[in-house]
Amino acid sequence: MTNKFRIGAAGVALVAALGMTSAANAADTATATAEAEILSALTLTVTTGSTLDFGQIAVNGAGTVALDPTDDSVSCSANLVCVGTTAAVDFEVTGAASQDVAITLPTSAELYFGGTVTTDNTRKLELASFADDASGSVTTDASGDAGFAVGGTLTFDGTEIAGSYSGTFDVDVEYQ
Repeated sequence: MTNKFRIGAAGVALVAALGMTSAANAADTATATAEAEILSALTLTVTTGSTLDFGQIAVNGAGTVALDPTDDSVSCSANLVCVGTTAAVDFEVTGAASQDVAITLPTSAELYFGGTVTTDNTRKLELASFADDASGSVTTDASGDAGFAVGGTLTFDGTEIAGSYSGTFDVDVEYQ
């Protein structure tokens, strides 16, 4: 009986040893490569002399004026008469070649009578929305350049006083 016990114990030890050996033989190592490409920083500039110009507007009540960035045309709602030269503002993007760049426009901005910030509604206009002619993104060319135009929609409550209004707004670009 002792002999059978020794043979059984030896068999268990042999199976355990084989099992450990096969686990050790199943391990392996592989080497992978990591890469990164550094893109040049994006630069966004307003084209020299370019401004978002809604022209002249006669206000006879509440309404909106929308400036289309694809062709610089304006559409005036009832109570408003639009005349004069209009233009979307032109932007230039410079960065890495052949890259997609997302355009982020503000949700709104304000224009102030004489450019002076005020809370008086008779002395400010709301630029209620913006639009670009690139559907929200551009692709840089082989030189890393791209361009787009921005227009928007002004809202009037009909109480604005006559005079010149101006304000600023920020446009952001980012690699996609």
